[in-house]
Amino acid sequence: HYGRGTTMGDTPNPTDFTYGLLGCLGDCSVCCITMFCSRYSIAKNKAMVDNWDCTICDCCCAVPNLEYFTRQHIRARFNIPYAVCADCLTMCLCTMCVVCQDSREIKLRNAVAATHRR
Repeated sequence: HYGRGTTMGDTPNPTDFTYGLLGCLGDCSVCCITMFCSRYSIAKNKAMVDNWDCTICDCCCAVPNLEYFTRQHIRARFNIPYAVCADCLTMCLCTMCVVCQDSREIKLRNAVAATHRR
């Protein structure tokens, strides 16, 4: 249920995640940064979804359970249906996959939004 991939130029489905939970290898830079510096990825996701710059303080305060709340914010901002139990379970079992999926989703949807603003 965690989405289908899109090709460049496609508009993301507003009611689902665009990339699959296990699709983290689709963007090797996001995958590597998340695996080796997860606090940075978690802090950057939070900053991107809240429209602010990621600072060193954000990185110091970033803990994996913060991503759960960031994910809920992503769902609200992009009109993706809430799945509280599923999100909690996937955060416990596949934290790094969730962080990668969220990073890719934010980047794609922000890029699409910027294109539509022009």
